[in-house]
Parts: sequence; C-alpha cells; structure tokens
Amino acid sequence: MSAINYHSGHGAPPELSTEDRRTQAVDPDAAPKRRINDTWFNRVRWPAFLVAWIAMGLIVFAYLYNAM
Repeated sequence: MSAINYHSGHGAPPELSTEDRRTQAVDPDAAPKRRINDTWFNRVRWPAFLVAWIAMGLIVFAYLYNAM
C-alpha cells in the first residue's frame, strides 16, 4: 500500500505527497501530542507497581512459610 494512494474513507486522499508531509514545518505547540506527558506519576507508577507486587509476594510467602 503506498502512502500517496491511501485514504481511510473519511474524504478525499491527502493533497500532499509523503515527502511534502515529512518536510512540512509544524508548530510544536499546535501539533497533537502522541505520547503521554512525562509527569512524575507516569514515570513512577510502573516501578512502584512492581515493587509493591514483589513486596506483597514476599509477605505472602513469609506468611505461608511460617504457617507450615
């Protein structure tokens, strides 16, 4: 599938060629964001989840080990 002939059915095919779209200057403030903002919460949530998962696993293991 070539990018020039492709259109998703939402109207006419794009007027710009692939090379024109790649070299087109876009204002960074006006461009849509494609990634999650790199906030403190987004940087910490998965490592915190993994640490909590491991800690809970160790607690359950210690409880079951002592129960034997």
